Amino acid sequence: MSIKSLIVFLDATSGMNARMTYALNLAEQHEAHLIGISVSPPLWTRTNGAIDYTRGTSAVEEMVERHSAQEGATHETSKRAFDELLRPTGLSHEFRAIREMEADQIARLHALHADLVIVGHSRPDGLPHASSPDAMLVKTGVPFLIVPDDWHRTAPVAQNIMIAWNASREARRAITDTLPLLKAAKSVTVTVVDAHDNASYGEQPGADVAQYLCRHGANVSVEQRQSAGLPIATVLRKTAHDLQCDLIAIGAYSHNRLKQLVFGGVTRSILSHVEVPTVIAH
Repeated sequence: MSIKSLIVFLDATSGMNARMTYALNLAEQHEAHLIGISVSPPLWTRTNGAIDYTRGTSAVEEMVERHSAQEGATHETSKRAFDELLRPTGLSHEFRAIREMEADQIARLHALHADLVIVGHSRPDGLPHASSPDAMLVKTGVPFLIVPDDWHRTAPVAQNIMIAWNASREARRAITDTLPLLKAAKSVTVTVVDAHDNASYGEQPGADVAQYLCRHGANVSVEQRQSAGLPIATVLRKTAHDLQCDLIAIGAYSHNRLKQLVFGGVTRSILSHVEVPTVIAH
């Protein structure tokens, strides 16, 4: 498996530059086709509630025309920034615009045809207003790479990767989905927290999965940490900081409760405060 199709969601905000540059660097490193997608923001955020007071045919028509013009301007701003960044590189790329009324459905459809989807953190992250990386992940099964808005490290990217390993199906999914990145990285660290609390790790926690990755050509080491009463998400963040990691890969456990998407505590905590680019897989 290799990474040949990347999607980056654009939104004409200050955070767009960080994720767009990251996407460009990743696409160049893997010789991948890069697709920039602009989703129209919801109408009410641009009318400041004026739509609630619109009355009469002419007023409605005027409001619709104004909405269409603003929608077009939003896409044009994103397209201009995307084209200006990509044009000098000669990288294979394209721009797509999604209208507000079909945003969620069409965004999911586009994601299904990519190897990796890149979004921002925090909101707005480029996705449709009613969606989120975790919700889109569960709906599509496509891994999402979340880039903090203030991430400005220079290329190359994804060179020192940390895998959060807990011997689960979800963690294994994260390895499968990021394998091309792991093989291309300078170093990969399999991080195990509180190994003594989980018999699933085996006699040498992390060793078996490290050997598996080594056979694929990754440069792997194992890091065992104790939580000592701290939240596991905090331990993972500290480990990534200590090891100067520039990418974290984590499997997202989820289940339905009263038809609401609920992620496990570690995943939810990691996603609430993304400090380092993070891939979530499910």
